[in-house]
Amino acid sequence: MKKMIGLALWLVAFLVPFRYSILDTHELIENDGTTDNVTGLLSFVAMITLLFIGYWLVDSSSTKGTEDAHSH
Repeated sequence: MKKMIGLALWLVAFLVPFRYSILDTHELIENDGTTDNVTGLLSFVAMITLLFIGYWLVDSSSTKGTEDAHSH
C-alpha cells in the first residue's frame, strides 16, 4: 500500500507543481511584465517535497521481505 501511495505522489509531483515550477513559466508573467516568482518557488518546493516523500514511501515498503533474505 505504501508503494502505491508513493507512486501516486510521484505522479502528482510531476503533473501539478512541476508544471509551474519549470515548464509553464510564461503563465506566471503578470500584466505589467513582472514574474510571479513566489508561485514558481512554492511549486518547486512542493515538487521536491512530494518526490522525497514518495521515495521514502516506496523505499520503506520494499524492506519488509528483504531483512531475512540478506541475513546470514
